[in-house]
Amino acid sequence: MTRAILKGLAGSNPLGFMASLGLLRLLRDRYADARLGFSDDGMFRAWIECDSSLDIAELVSSDAARADRQPWRLEYDKTEKNGIKKVADLKAPPEKFTEFLASAISQWVESRTERAEYAASFGTDIAVDSKKNTKPTALHFTAANQQFLRVVDEIRVNVTRAWVEESLNDGPNKTKPGSNLRWDPDAERSRALMGVNPTDDGTVVNAPLEWLAFRGLPTLHCVPIGDRVVTCGVTGRRQDEFRFHWPLWSCGVSYATVRSLVPLTAGWVENEETLKRKIEESGKNSQRSLSQLQRDLERAIASRHARGVFAVCTSAIRRTAQGFGNFGPAYVQA
Repeated sequence: MTRAILKGLAGSNPLGFMASLGLLRLLRDRYADARLGFSDDGMFRAWIECDSSLDIAELVSSDAARADRQPWRLEYDKTEKNGIKKVADLKAPPEKFTEFLASAISQWVESRTERAEYAASFGTDIAVDSKKNTKPTALHFTAANQQFLRVVDEIRVNVTRAWVEESLNDGPNKTKPGSNLRWDPDAERSRALMGVNPTDDGTVVNAPLEWLAFRGLPTLHCVPIGDRVVTCGVTGRRQDEFRFHWPLWSCGVSYATVRSLVPLTAGWVENEETLKRKIEESGKNSQRSLSQLQRDLERAIASRHARGVFAVCTSAIRRTAQGFGNFGPAYVQA
């Protein structure tokens, strides 16, 4: 195996991290021993260990070209003033989402797992939003006339081998005009001063990274908790409290290991934050209580480090009044 450092995949950026997951997921199907890790030098660049004969840029561009059949496609009719409209979004009427889940299960029984993997990351048949439509993953950031899966397809058809090489190597032409899934905090900051609806003004996209991030979405599945939907790695119960947490590890791990590792991160963050808060409030307690809390915090961090996780990252999920979402800048905790 050889190690390839991918300068364009910054693990401290949620888009870069999700794209890293997507790349590992694609590699898993071609080379079972593929491994993913991140540099702990402050740059947090992703690196891949795989068969040296594999052409990563060709793999990614070919995957985008072959994906025109789209087993993850969730499309339904929506009645509007001007008639029936075809919609390709995750906020489907509950009965349509239930039909999608049923077809995913049928395909999974036949060993065609792609639709089921995406269905589990799109939402559940439990939670609904204020309009009584399916409440999707907390990583659904499109709104208004932007349809999540339609934007995915607009991104997919523009992925080329040359653009993949440019993106993975952090080249100067990694972004071009086009729609995006709003997963890059840098793109959000660049629009912050514009004061316009992104559907009415030109935006830019790093299509290969956005495509890879979508291909990594099944790693971040959804689960029902009561009548709510909870997204893997996301904490918070109200829209203005949602935060996305993800780990960075220094040793090479397989896709199967990543799927087990990522769901643990939110629990680590909440536990460490609880201990830190108790330490800050410990002025009313005895010195013995403070020492115990500090030891508990040290053990919690040591337990995370023992798994090879040298840092955890957190980005706030911001929502506009129109429903658009964006990641805030990431905070990296060693």
